[in-house]
Amino acid sequence: MITFRVSYAPVHPGVWSVDTGDQVCPQFKSRVDALRFAIRAALKSEQDGATAFVAVEGIDGHWRMFDHAGKGVL
Repeated sequence: MITFRVSYAPVHPGVWSVDTGDQVCPQFKSRVDALRFAIRAALKSEQDGATAFVAVEGIDGHWRMFDHAGKGVL
C-alpha cells in the first residue's frame, strides 16, 4: 500500500511537498499543485496494481484519507 501525504503547512515558505516515505517526489509552489500530483500518482499506482491512498492534513491537524478519485475513505 502506498500513501501520498500532503501536509497543511508548507515545508518552506511557498513550498509544499508530497511524502510517500520511500519515493522522491517533486516540490510544488502551492498546496493545490501538491494535491493534484498526489491524486494523479495514486491513480497511476492503482492502475499499476498497487493500493494507493492520499492522506491530507487539515487545518485542525487531523489527517484524512482519500482514494485516487478524491473520495473520502473511512
